[in-house]
Parts: sequence; C-alpha cells; structure tokens
Amino acid sequence: MMYKTICRTLVREGISAGWERPMTKSAPMQQDFLKTEKGLDKQKTGKVTNLKKYWFGRYIDYIKNYENTLERKFPRTMQVYRVFSVGSRDVYADLKRFVTAIKKQGLNNGTNSLTREELQLMHTIPRDLRKLSPLFLLSAIPFTNYIIFPLALYFPRYLLTSHFWTLQQKLDFMLHDHKKRLKHNRPLFRCMQAELKTIGDQTLRIKWRDTIACLGSGTHPTTDNIIACSVLFSGPPYSLDTLKRKHMKELLAIHGMCSWRPFKRKRLLERGLLILRMDRAIVREGGVKAMSNDALRWALSFRGVNPANMSMESMRSWLEQWLTVSASTNQKNISLLLHSPILLAYNHSTNWILIYN
Repeated sequence: MMYKTICRTLVREGISAGWERPMTKSAPMQQDFLKTEKGLDKQKTGKVTNLKKYWFGRYIDYIKNYENTLERKFPRTMQVYRVFSVGSRDVYADLKRFVTAIKKQGLNNGTNSLTREELQLMHTIPRDLRKLSPLFLLSAIPFTNYIIFPLALYFPRYLLTSHFWTLQQKLDFMLHDHKKRLKHNRPLFRCMQAELKTIGDQTLRIKWRDTIACLGSGTHPTTDNIIACSVLFSGPPYSLDTLKRKHMKELLAIHGMCSWRPFKRKRLLERGLLILRMDRAIVREGGVKAMSNDALRWALSFRGVNPANMSMESMRSWLEQWLTVSASTNQKNISLLLHSPILLAYNHSTNWILIYN
C-alpha cells in the first residue's frame, strides 16, 4: 500500500515536471517572435513614411516649378497674369495704408500728423481709384474680362495706374505728363512779367524786376531774392485772391490740374497746402538725405523738375533750395509755393531738354 502511494506521487511529480519544461522553453520563443513582428512593422512603417515624403517632396517641387513651366509654354499669358496679380496686390496694400492714414488724420492733429508717404497716398489713391473703378466694375460682368483685361494691357496709361506699370512705362508716362505741364511754363512766366508794372513799392519793384530778369536771361534767382519778394504773393498782384483768369489757368496747368473745373482758387489753395505739408514732413523725417531715390524723383516731378538723368546729389541740392523757400511760406502767401516751379525750375537743363528734344 505504501509502495503504491509513493509510485503515484512520483508519477504525478514527473508529469508536472514534464509539462512545465516545454512551457518554460516556449516563452522565450514567443517573445522572439513578437520582437520579429514588431521589427517588420517598423520597417513597413518606415518604408511608407519615406514613400510619403518622397511623393510629397515631388509634389512641392512640381508646384514650385509649375509657374516656370507655364511661363516657358505661355509667356504672354503669364506676363498678363503677373501684371494684374502684382498690381492688384500693390493696390490693396496702398488702399490699406490709405485707410490707416484717414483714421490717423481723424484721431491726431489732422493732416499735419501724417508722414510724407501718407500725404502722397492721400493725393494719389483717390485719383487711382477713380481710374480703376470702371475696370473692376466691368470685369465683374461674366465673360467681359476676356475683353477688358487685354484692352487695359494695350492702353495702360489710360486704363491702369502706376501699380500695374513696368519701370519703363512709369518713366515714359511721367515724362509725357511732365512735358505737357512744361508747355505752360512760358505763358505763366509772361503773366508774371505783365504784373511787374502794377507793383507800387519802388524798392520791391526793383527787386522783383531783377528776379524776372534772371529768369529771362536763362538763370534762376537765389532763394534769398525770392524770399525778399514773398510779400508780393500775400497780396496784389500774385496772391490767389487777385490772380487774373489767364494767370490762374496757366498756374493750374503747370501743376497738372484741370482748368475747366469750378472752384479754381480753392483747388489751388488745397494743392499749395498739400505741397507745404509734404515739405514740413520731409524736414520732420530727417530731410532730403533720408529720402530714397524713388521718393526724390517723385518729389521733384511733383514740384516741376524733370528728374530724368539727374544724380542723387543734384536732386537733393535742388530740393534743399525748394525747402528753403518753403520754410518762409504759410497759408497767407501760399501762392509763392505755387509759383516756385517757375522761380526755381524755369531754366532747369532737364526741363529744357525734355521740351526741345
């Protein structure tokens, strides 16, 4: 009996030991298998990621080079696209700055708080919007853009603004407009000469006669001589309130303003005050040395000088003379600033070249 019990116990322990050995051997094998599966999954994931990166990179390169491809195949179409896309972006940027300037003008000390660039935008943007409004309105009608945009591209001076012009077009159109204004210099100078005899003060008449003689002989009077005669522009015969009809018409023309529109004196006063505020802003922002080349060219053209083929030093020197005269000007004798294109630029070499070449 005892023997049978011992045998049964040994058999049970042997069976248990036999079952446990295979289990202890299979556990490491299962772990190795799981590790192998994880490694394969990582390799597959890495291959998929690399494939995605490859195709995504190819797609990005295709998008980047797509514009170049279109430009090679359709150069004229891409030129039109670039002109209108870049121009529209510039118009939008200037329009935002224009709105900011209007808000600034209302919050602070009126227009006297604006910068030179903001004053320039206040002058140019309303005119540009009037010029572009028909184009934008007509292009909104279905199928009209196939006619309007090519037409605007063929007549950019009349249908587009400077935002859409090339550098050569900007120069050509500026010279064209400037030449039209210069044609009125001589008639205005004759009007100024005709008023010499009406000056009652003998001393003042002699000073003004010398100034007129300088202009007639092909030179310009000094800024001191011009300032010494500034009293003539705050009363008869050259103040805005006493100008004759023909004199006022020629004065409007040399500033590129319409002579047939009403409120001529008011418009001349507004133009004079605009120039005066710009001059104050230039001085406030560091003088002519702080101005860029493009800003100098626009300033000279706006004040009656052809800036083509002028060096930076020449442009700065002339504008410094203008600012000297402007410093002695106020609203009462604002007519002096309006006549300064004759007093300071009538015999300028670049103007004569533009007129007679």
